[in-house]
Amino acid sequence: MSVEYRLEDDVAIVTLNRPDSFNAITRDLAAGLVDALGRAGGEARAAVVTGAGKAFCAGADLGEISEGYEKNGPNLGQVLDETFHPAVHALLDCKVPVIGAINGAAAGAGLGLALACDLRFMAEGSFLMSAFAGIALAPDSGTTWWLPHHLGVSRALDITLTNRRVMADEAHALGLCLEVVTPEQLLGTARAKAADLADLAPDSLVTTRKLIRNASGSQFEQAIAAEREEQDRLGKLPAHAEGVQAFLEKRKPDYRGVTDA
Repeated sequence: MSVEYRLEDDVAIVTLNRPDSFNAITRDLAAGLVDALGRAGGEARAAVVTGAGKAFCAGADLGEISEGYEKNGPNLGQVLDETFHPAVHALLDCKVPVIGAINGAAAGAGLGLALACDLRFMAEGSFLMSAFAGIALAPDSGTTWWLPHHLGVSRALDITLTNRRVMADEAHALGLCLEVVTPEQLLGTARAKAADLADLAPDSLVTTRKLIRNASGSQFEQAIAAEREEQDRLGKLPAHAEGVQAFLEKRKPDYRGVTDA
C-alpha cells in the first residue's frame, strides 16, 4: 500500500508508505492520500500525516512522470490536474484538522503537501526544499501561494530560487513549524496536538482554517463579511450551545456527544 491508514481513538494516522523511494508521489500514492483523508473526515476528529522511513515526501516520482515523455515533453499540466492537485486539495479541504509530522525531506511537491497541512512539527535533521529549480521547473502543488503567505516575497524567492535546504531549526524560526523534536518524539508530539484538537468541534476548526486562509487575500470588509456568515451558521449548531453551557457550568465541553460537532 502506498498510503497506510490507522485510527487511534479519534486521531487518524496517515503514513505515506514508499520508503524505498523516499515517499515520492505516484498516481497511486496521491489517490491513496485522497482516500485516507476522506476516510479521516468521516470517522476521525483530527489527522496526522507523516512519511515512512527517512523522508516525509521527496516530491514527484520522476520515473513515473518520465514514462509520459514524448517528443515535445510531458504534459505536466495534466499530471498536476490528475495527481498533485487532488492530493493538495484533500489536505486543504479535509473535514478535520491535519497535523504534518515532517520526519525527513519535504521537497518539491512534498513541500507543497507539508505546507498544506494546518500545523507542522519537524524532526531534528529534517528539512524543507523547493527543489524545482534543480530540474528547470517552477514550484507547484501550492508552494507559490504558501511560501509568500507565510514568509513574504523576498524569503519565498530565496528558498525557491536558490534551491537550498531549510533545515528544521530555521523552519521553526521562520514560523513554518511549531516545534522541532527528536525523530523518536515526532509522531507522539504530533499525535498529542491532534488529540488536543480532537477535543474541540471539527466544524469550528475547519471553518477557522477557511476564514484565515481566505482573509489573507481579501479586503478587510470581505473578511469580516465572511466571518459574519460563518459565525451566524456556527452559532445555530448544537456544538456552540454545548460550548456556552460548559463555560457557564465551568466544565470542559463534550463535543463528542454533540451530533453536529
